[in-house]
Amino acid sequence: MVLTFAKNLIIFPEGKMKILKIYVLREFIPPYIGSMAFFSVLLLLERVLSFVRLVAKGYASIFDLFVLIFYSIPPTLALTMPMSTIMGALIAVGRLSHDSEITAMRASGIRLSSIFLSLYIGGIAIGVVSYFFTDYFVPLGNIKFRTLYQKLTLARPDVQIEVRSIHRLTGDITLLVEEVDTKTGNLINVTLFEKQEGESVKTITARKGWFLTRDESIPYIQLRLVEGSIIDPKDRTGRQFDSTMFHRLDLNIPFAHGEMKNVVKTARDMSMKELRSALREQKAELKTENRSGTRSRSYNTYLMEYHKKLAIPFACVLFVFLGTPFAVTRGRSGKGLGLGVGVLIIFLYYILLLTLERMGKYGEIHPTIAIWLPNMLFFVVGVFNLIRKGRV
Repeated sequence: MVLTFAKNLIIFPEGKMKILKIYVLREFIPPYIGSMAFFSVLLLLERVLSFVRLVAKGYASIFDLFVLIFYSIPPTLALTMPMSTIMGALIAVGRLSHDSEITAMRASGIRLSSIFLSLYIGGIAIGVVSYFFTDYFVPLGNIKFRTLYQKLTLARPDVQIEVRSIHRLTGDITLLVEEVDTKTGNLINVTLFEKQEGESVKTITARKGWFLTRDESIPYIQLRLVEGSIIDPKDRTGRQFDSTMFHRLDLNIPFAHGEMKNVVKTARDMSMKELRSALREQKAELKTENRSGTRSRSYNTYLMEYHKKLAIPFACVLFVFLGTPFAVTRGRSGKGLGLGVGVLIIFLYYILLLTLERMGKYGEIHPTIAIWLPNMLFFVVGVFNLIRKGRV
């Protein structure tokens, strides 16, 4: 039946080519949507677990949980749209190759580039949608998410603690945590510094601790520490001090009601128009400081985010172009090869992008090159592979 279809293509090339393009594109759409759903759920899972913790502690409602997830979707889709294009292309072409349909089409004199033309057009369409998505919905989603999250976690330090980071609970009390138990929320290996009169600092260490549920009517936060010690210096030198061991210690930390702050836009939260404006301001500042020939770290960050809004959507087209030749196999044994190749390509692309992005931020490589180099390298690989597989 496949050979008959191929024969008809030779007799009626113009009429059948349109059918062929639609046929190949229809093979691409279901795995593309399925891959996007799979990758999106996978990336959202970690965030959802942290949101559930807010609900479990009574800090947020179920409605708040769904709103936070909704605001997290745009930045997640910005990542999964390029990933899904290569998986959709590999699965679709892999199926056609496995059933010898690619072989029949090529036997009819059709080039690989003509077979995959509808996939390339589909990749361009996805890239255009991805561009407008990343330029408008991603910044909007990031700002909305951070605003709501700040509102829910205001005055609730137990959900804002980051490991190995200094957290100022009040003007005189600073907290350092080595680890946070993801299941219980307990703070592991806690160190508390309390500034006292005479500029001496009392140090409290504990094996673990946790914040007790806070009653809104009381003006302090309760922190319970377990199995620790208190070192209380007698003077500023710290040569003389009192040391006390404890099994359990409840600390009442004075709490001043926080106020909602305006969420400051980072480079990732800006549209291309805002990024261009920020770059002009950075250039003006550098010129004022007589450093017009140099680039600051902030300038590099803005410039990379600007180009990422173009490079990531372009990757939607690139991944289709790169993935299709990999799925063309000479026999029937390579049907499952596409999935492994797709995951490997995605992994290598984003590892390379993150590495170069870090180098670009610190000026080790030009920011524009840092963002576009992965696309250029993978494009060369795609051209080489397409030529190697047969006539272009």
